[in-house]
Amino acid sequence: MFRKVSALLLAVVLTAMVLVTETPIQASSNMTIEATFTDSATTLYWEKVERIRLNNNSIGQEIYIDDNEHKASNIVTQFGTAQPHSQLFLLHYADNWDTGSKPNPVLLVHGAGSNGDYYADPRLDGSKDGLKQHLSNDGYKVFSITFAHPHGDNYYQREVLDAAIDRIKEVTGAAKVDLIAHSKGNMSARMYVSNVKKSYGSAYDQDVRRYIQLAAPNGGIDYAFRNTWVAWGIMASNAFGPVPFTNMLIYGFWNNTAYHSIYGDADGGGAYTGQAQMLARWDSEYALSVTEQDWYTAYHGGWGFFSYSKGIDYAINQGGNLISILKQSPVDATVALATLSGNKNSIEGVVLENDGPSDGILFVDSAMLTSDMTVGGATLLEKKDNELQSY
Repeated sequence: MFRKVSALLLAVVLTAMVLVTETPIQASSNMTIEATFTDSATTLYWEKVERIRLNNNSIGQEIYIDDNEHKASNIVTQFGTAQPHSQLFLLHYADNWDTGSKPNPVLLVHGAGSNGDYYADPRLDGSKDGLKQHLSNDGYKVFSITFAHPHGDNYYQREVLDAAIDRIKEVTGAAKVDLIAHSKGNMSARMYVSNVKKSYGSAYDQDVRRYIQLAAPNGGIDYAFRNTWVAWGIMASNAFGPVPFTNMLIYGFWNNTAYHSIYGDADGGGAYTGQAQMLARWDSEYALSVTEQDWYTAYHGGWGFFSYSKGIDYAINQGGNLISILKQSPVDATVALATLSGNKNSIEGVVLENDGPSDGILFVDSAMLTSDMTVGGATLLEKKDNELQSY
């Protein structure tokens, strides 16, 4: 439910002014608060939003294409660009961030192609409250993060998540936070609590009390390589999302589609690094559908009748085989876990992944793969799959 605004604030909204403080503030030795937004026309569902830079020169500018840059006008305003540097992130503060009765703040972590507003407006039309409202009403101090790149490098985003947690601890005085992550957001969250990082990364600070997974790709995902008709839909409609092909026959003409592919910049791609890092093969568990266009060559690589693919193994290697690394990296023993997956394979009434039980994108078996996480002593509070409605 939207909070009431004063007459003064309403006047500001009507004149389309943006209340923002842009004097950089050194929050800690490793991050700078570049701007703070308080105008409800820009913050929308939040009391304020901070644009923060993680001062880590090992985190570079990632590649964007028009189809996967930020589209929401308020997010673009807050970042100052539709294609922000990956050192940047937005930290969204819910109304009761400093007055909630529960001791542990909650940080909400969004999935691919999304932003921090998702948890306040899951349908993106203001018609339904999200977790932000429900948790705030229950007395939690709620925060949400927006990553710079909607499909970015998960190693980068793991460091940014660490910085966001540090900032939340700084402003609330809490020693630990609770994490709730959706879809791709679970990659950075899982990497953090499992201490999976690059040499430039910060060690896990044992500052997460509970980690709740929503549709987590624990066993990886191969959706793009087995659902090939989706690639033609993406290219025809200028939608976001990676395709497994570097060349495609579209409307009777061959097109170079490498820029939109899941492969790296050396192959003409590079805009979907984080997606390649989530890949794993599931063809031994669920057979590939022969009704998909160029179904065999898309998955295994080579020229088909209508496309050319380098194959899923090539893409997995480019992504550093991160899912395999995570399977060998248990969650820290001090963390309590819960895992929730949907099992309704349609989104907004459109049937998607149907080669096996899924939420429309992710196989349920992948989301339910928790044994690797708990071998180090982490507590599994609960895991279940439900017929969830996707938004």
